[in-house]
Formats: sequence, structure tokens, C-alpha cells
Amino acid sequence: MVASEAAVLLERLRNHSMTTYQHSCNVGSLAGALAEGLGLQQDEVNIIALGGLLHDIGKARVRAAILHKAARLSPEEWEVMRRHPDFGVQILADKEEFEVIQPLVAYHHERWDGHGYHGLGREDIPLGARIITLSDAFDAMTSSRAYQYSKNLQAGIQELAAGAGKQFDPRLVELFFEIMPDVLKRNSRRAS
Repeated sequence: MVASEAAVLLERLRNHSMTTYQHSCNVGSLAGALAEGLGLQQDEVNIIALGGLLHDIGKARVRAAILHKAARLSPEEWEVMRRHPDFGVQILADKEEFEVIQPLVAYHHERWDGHGYHGLGREDIPLGARIITLSDAFDAMTSSRAYQYSKNLQAGIQELAAGAGKQFDPRLVELFFEIMPDVLKRNSRRAS
């Protein structure tokens, strides 16, 4: 039931924004790999991977003109964009089976240093949300968007390293660097 409900939501997102859909798939995969790398139980890994897949489902409620705007967002547009985690929780609230991922969606823009959307910091941020934050940022940095060119892999790695202890849980950044070669190998095999 969860898989079919998730597929419906992802299809909705794909129809609204292919870019956001592809990003969400990447984040789900990377978040699952990080959760596995931490040695979490398989059901926890599955929850975090699903949270990664649906972390941006709230963007289905953001107008495409804002979502894909190539120029800087106006303050009003930025306020709408900033609400996408709340929109995501609202979308998931109707479905009891997604209750466990609602905090991951709600808090995926929190920062380790407490300067995120809701002001949570460090271990007050659910572990799954911290994993998704790192996965989300890395994929966003290394993917082309309407409003930015992608960074190369080395620049993305440098940005993660610079954000350890500020934006990102430093333990997760360290783990990311340990597992990244295996993740890249696995993803390149899938692409071929």
C-alpha cells in the first residue's frame, strides 16, 4: 500500500516538475545508501529512503513559474518556495502510512548549526532528516537547475566538507566520503 501511494505521489511530482522528480529519486537513493552505511535496521533504511523520495513532494504545490524561475526569486516567491516542506507535510497528513516520514519532510532544511527553516539544530533534528539534508544538498549542488549550473564532483565534495559542523552533521559528511566511491560505482552500473 505504501509503495503504491508513494508511486501516485511521485507521478504527481513528475507531472508537475521532471527536474524535481529526478532530484527526488537521486535523494532517495543517496539517503538510503547513507542510512545503510550507518548500519541502521532495514526498516529504518526504507523509511529514510522513502523520506528522501518524498522530501520535496510539497513542491507539487509551488507554481512551475516559481519552481523553474531562472532569475533570483522575489521575497514573495521565496516565501512560497520556503514553505514547500510544510506543503509536503500537508500532502502526507491525509495518509496514515506516511506519518513516520512527515518529520523527515518537515525538517529536511534544518541545519546542524540551528540556522534552518525551523531553527532545530544538532541531534534535535531527526537523524533521517539530517541524512536527507546532506543528500538533498549534494544532489542539488551537482545537478543543473534553471537557476544554477551544476558544480563538478570535486566542488560538491569541497562544499560538503566546508559545511560539516555548520550546515551538515559532521559524522554524516565523514560517512558520505567513505561510501561515496561505492555509491558512484553502483549508480554508474545502473546508468549503463
